[in-house]
Amino acid sequence: MAVKQNGVLATFTPTVSDYTNNTVAANNNAIATNGWCMYTCPEATLVSAKLIVANNTGGNANIDVGIVEQTDVIQLDALASQPSTPSNYGAFLFPSGTANSYTSSIVLEYGNESGTFAVGETLSWTNSNRSPAAQTAIIHYSDTVNKKLWLRNMSHPLGLDVPGDTNFTSSGGATCSAGPSYAGTGGTDGHSGIVRFYDSLQGTLFLQNYEFRNNLDYVHLYANDANEVREQSNNNLNRSNGRIWRPVGTTVTRYAAAGNTTPATEFISGNGIECLISSVSQCADYQYIARNKQVTNSDIFELSGLVLGSYQSIFVSSSAAVSFSLIGFEETAETLS
Repeated sequence: MAVKQNGVLATFTPTVSDYTNNTVAANNNAIATNGWCMYTCPEATLVSAKLIVANNTGGNANIDVGIVEQTDVIQLDALASQPSTPSNYGAFLFPSGTANSYTSSIVLEYGNESGTFAVGETLSWTNSNRSPAAQTAIIHYSDTVNKKLWLRNMSHPLGLDVPGDTNFTSSGGATCSAGPSYAGTGGTDGHSGIVRFYDSLQGTLFLQNYEFRNNLDYVHLYANDANEVREQSNNNLNRSNGRIWRPVGTTVTRYAAAGNTTPATEFISGNGIECLISSVSQCADYQYIARNKQVTNSDIFELSGLVLGSYQSIFVSSSAAVSFSLIGFEETAETLS
């Protein structure tokens, strides 16, 4: 096997290392967090590494470390709160584990439609509140009865925050409108991504968030990893410092002429059910390999023997500004055929 890169694969300091959230004003969008998927193993790659934690904070610190395969762990709300109150979470179909296993909580409620919208088409519109004004998204699900389009892969997360009447056109030629002249219309700033796994026993979605970037850009996950300079260049600064993240929230902002609201987040299932969610985390309890491990001041803790396969990530968390460094090497690995 060929070595792709070695040395320091990623670094992260909780409460200090910033990431970009594109819904926050550009002059203040650097946000710090306690927990982060600091490194993701690329496609067709095997990683062997150790995690070194250096504590120079002046006091003892507790750390958490997990091996995860998602950016967001999304728990659906109780069955009694779901549409039609099904008897189990198997009523919701969320295909998972492939490059096309999408889901979304981004919805456009429209009027004045003409033509037929098809899943997979590109929807285009102009939003003068954004720069550039030209906006696009992919149609994930079309609910013609309720006049809703569920969208994914938004060019900007605030793309549906339009200033007035707006016309939307699909690549297939269908059109619709939203704005003050069209009662009941509006759009949300939700999320989309690929479902890594859906636990139909517990009602848990493991989402690979479209709006996430560490050493990999999740926009291109499963698609064109070989063209991602970020993961191929042996440049630790480039891999560690270009962080983007907008974690899924339990509410979304719905933009409408009648006034903005913050309804509960709903993800659309593959069989067209609008599933309410109740909570979001980044690491499930059973994914931790170290929990509340204390690192004393001026000490170093090493967690060795870490092995990651394609799209597995190292998640780290602490309320203290300890320094996490992942040191190892990547090798090209065979993929299943």
